[in-house]
Amino acid sequence: MLCSYNMNVSHLILACRNMSKGEKAKKEVLASGRISAPGKVEVWQLDMSQYSSVLAFGNRMKSLSRLDAFIANAGIVTNNFEKFEGHESSLTVNVISTLLVALLAIPKLQETSKLQQKPSRLVLTGSVVHAFAKHKYLSEPKPGDIFRTLDDETTADMADRYNLSKLVLILGFRKLAEEIRQSSAQERGSVIINFVNPGWCKTELFRVDDGGIGGRIGLRLTGRTAEEGSRTLVHGAVIAGEETHGKYVSECRVKPESTWVRSAESVQVEKRLWTELVAILEAIQPGITHL
Repeated sequence: MLCSYNMNVSHLILACRNMSKGEKAKKEVLASGRISAPGKVEVWQLDMSQYSSVLAFGNRMKSLSRLDAFIANAGIVTNNFEKFEGHESSLTVNVISTLLVALLAIPKLQETSKLQQKPSRLVLTGSVVHAFAKHKYLSEPKPGDIFRTLDDETTADMADRYNLSKLVLILGFRKLAEEIRQSSAQERGSVIINFVNPGWCKTELFRVDDGGIGGRIGLRLTGRTAEEGSRTLVHGAVIAGEETHGKYVSECRVKPESTWVRSAESVQVEKRLWTELVAILEAIQPGITHL
């Protein structure tokens, strides 16, 4: 990311599914030429559609001497129902693998926090579209059946699935923030975790579904460039303080989540959802959720 590199970062790791695109991005970063002391830039393989790739990436993070900030920024938009690792693809990439890689990063973030005597930061990339998701798909299933229902192709509402994936993620994020706070209280290192909305950005995220002519015109007129959107993520990873822990951040400010996310019903759904997520994550990597 140009924005973070231009702040004189000493070591920047680009996690990419497509290594050739990653190397191209690395060259663009190094060619930006806006800093006085160039840092180290590496490209690491990370395919969020495959748990084995996520686990390998997590194992590689153990070799780092320190990890001050980690930005989980992967996401897909698709109208086609497809399964990755036994779950609908956008749930696998946008939710399960995102939480998995975040949990894999936390031990090194905690270790770095203790070493540096200051908080490290974990940023999950959110979106305002969580407010537009049809929350009935989370509240109506019986306990233990949320993911089973969402993974049913015959009833999947793929037009709403990206929105819903961000709603599922923000509920999982809130529980993870609670777990991190409890872990920090046990003197394991302070990690600030926030849920950052970078805004509507002109990226390849919409290469499959661009919203039609209205979406294309709207994005061209009001959308942010990728670099502009990345500034919000860098703010969450570098500047944002304790006041952002467990919070939804937009325009570099703590903002209220959707009305439903702030409701009593969502709290109950969140508990049921977290139980299912823990079971899924523990099946992938036993002990991963024990911070």
